[in-house]
Amino acid sequence: MNGWVLDVGADYERNTIVLWLKQENGAVEKVECPFLPSLYVHSAPANLQVLEATFEDEPFINALGYEEKRLWPGEPAQEVLRITLAEYRMFMKLAREIDEMGDYALYQLFNVDLSIPTAFLLEKGIVPMARIAVTGESEFELLEDLTAIDYQLPELRSVSLEGKVTATSPHTAACPLSEILLDRKPVTGRTEQDLLLGLLGTITAADPDIMYTTNGDAFLIPYLMERARVNGLDDFFLGRGRDLRPVGPGKSYFSYGRVIYRPPTCLFNGRIHIDQSNSFLIREGGLPGLIELARLSRIPLQSLSRVTPGTVITAMQIAEASQENVLVRWKKNVPEAFKNAQTLFLADRGGMIYDPRVGVHEDVLEIDFTSLYPTIMVKQNISPETVLCSCCPESSHRVPLIDYPICEQRVGLIPRVLEPLIARRSEYKRRVKSSRWRDQRAVYEARKNVLKWILVTCFGYTGYRNARFGRIECHEAINAYGRELLLQTAQIAEERGYEVLHGIIDSLWLKGAARTARDHELLRQAIEHETGMPLELEGVYRWVVFLPRKARDGGALNRYYGLFADGTMKIRGLELRRSDTPQMIRNAQLDMLKVMARADTVAALYELMPEVIGVLREYADRIVNGECALDELVFTPVVSRELEFYSHVTNSAACLLQLKRRGRAVHPGERIQYIVTDAGSGRYAKKVKAWALAEGTEHYDKKRYVRFLLRAGESILSPFGYTERKLVELIKPTRQVTLPVYLKGTD
Repeated sequence: MNGWVLDVGADYERNTIVLWLKQENGAVEKVECPFLPSLYVHSAPANLQVLEATFEDEPFINALGYEEKRLWPGEPAQEVLRITLAEYRMFMKLAREIDEMGDYALYQLFNVDLSIPTAFLLEKGIVPMARIAVTGESEFELLEDLTAIDYQLPELRSVSLEGKVTATSPHTAACPLSEILLDRKPVTGRTEQDLLLGLLGTITAADPDIMYTTNGDAFLIPYLMERARVNGLDDFFLGRGRDLRPVGPGKSYFSYGRVIYRPPTCLFNGRIHIDQSNSFLIREGGLPGLIELARLSRIPLQSLSRVTPGTVITAMQIAEASQENVLVRWKKNVPEAFKNAQTLFLADRGGMIYDPRVGVHEDVLEIDFTSLYPTIMVKQNISPETVLCSCCPESSHRVPLIDYPICEQRVGLIPRVLEPLIARRSEYKRRVKSSRWRDQRAVYEARKNVLKWILVTCFGYTGYRNARFGRIECHEAINAYGRELLLQTAQIAEERGYEVLHGIIDSLWLKGAARTARDHELLRQAIEHETGMPLELEGVYRWVVFLPRKARDGGALNRYYGLFADGTMKIRGLELRRSDTPQMIRNAQLDMLKVMARADTVAALYELMPEVIGVLREYADRIVNGECALDELVFTPVVSRELEFYSHVTNSAACLLQLKRRGRAVHPGERIQYIVTDAGSGRYAKKVKAWALAEGTEHYDKKRYVRFLLRAGESILSPFGYTERKLVELIKPTRQVTLPVYLKGTD
């Protein structure tokens, strides 16, 4: 039997792996594989003997034995105790028990937090969405080259699932279903039980490989399961078999300055459930991008759809490490190297920044290094085992300024993982631009996009303390190389008559006497020749506007907009780019920018200002006249804390209080939606209206929405001299509304 690996799951009742293969004829076959997971323990030989004697008679232990394994990349192998378990459910319990034995860190544990399906895939050499042959019981053969750019895939059938609720109770789970939609077509049924049975029948007949939902993990699937229980349907499941996976609780966590909520996962057995509202990767790369990453990371498809790019790059590193007999530490305890005060001062810096010159600039060239930090890591051999390695203390390969030696004897784990990813993305970019692969352009674009996020994340993970193969000295080294590179690039540009207007990490905005395409290309070639790093001409702006910081003097690093010579516009940092901004505000900014896009020069841009102000006036008129639809005015912020930690009745707190009263718990990291009904009220029931509870007859706060609009207008127009107060004066004559009063105070 052979086919593509569609799904892999662990049966915790039977302690076996269940593999689902998609065959060429469209059929899906279930293969059950005996597999017992192992964890590894390192300590002094006497301690390991005590541990062996402690557990040798335990019924949940299948085998105990000693093996030679590497505990860290680049280190020689050491003797470890391998403990193979007969019961899946005892795996984490045993690991915690060993971890708590004896003094602090008496035992080092490895390969503990690899999921059981992941451990199986790594041991057997199986790759999700790759073609394999089953050659015997738990024996497999990979039938394709994983480095191939063009690879064959099976035809995958998919459906979308939606459910609607009849609100008869403040507790949603107690409300009956009113409608079920598959591919937006209603499932027929007179009663709720008929609807649920009709859903099962339709899914069985269609037999989809993929089921898409929106908010499926947090609400829809648990809700359907609860309504099935209420209706006595004990055999209700949406996969090709009963769910095999234990579902853990949801959790909130902090990442890159944002609170994120991950709901409990609802994974199907033998069928791929993709919650589109809970999948960053599916939004960025669609199904082609997801399949590309599944093949590269060895993470099964539906699990992959729920993880972050950091988890993906870590999985790739683990797969590479496992091929070299390297174990994965459970609780990483690699200490930061000792540094004197001078080294600490020099190393503790980020990327190079040239503060933007606030204002409007004409004929500006933007240049960008391609995958700068990943390329630095590959070219300079930066990896946790190569920076400050013990084998090359006198290495001639040293990090600029901070003088860390880098290994000259071996290529590091991180560069080995990144180099093929950079090459793949480069090839996808080339094919996207070529007419030869026009029919496959969308697929290549999707794969290119997801690889971008993996490469972006790999840098941050070098300095993340919980990263499996992270080390702060790697992070410092990459930044040091990046700073030197941008300084060198700016110097080359200035020597050729360009002036640096703005620079951030891997990009420079340049203005100068040379203005022809030939001049720009010669500059690019000179920089590539001098630095050895690939560089792209992002484009030439007819004009670009760098915006000021909101809270203090100076230019904002990533707030600007500009018109390229080809007529396209690049926008960063405006309200229309924020996911919590009401659609009306987005539309207003977009319409203002459309007018501005007609200007070929800065002089023409200034001439268009009255027309741009006119757009703002039209939107203000709509607000004041009550002509805005409520769904245009919905704010969608992310909840940053638990309700009890709000000290004031803010808009978000008021919305949370309303939802709590109706039995809806909202966790930090989840999004809420509301319209502002009376911004000045101190009563939560009047201040806003939770959108989920809106009846469509609510009145919005006109003054406050005009103020939101004017702030958005100021964001675009402040470099032209238009403040919020000045915009009030310009639009005031059109309608009777006391706007200046509303400029006092804060939200």
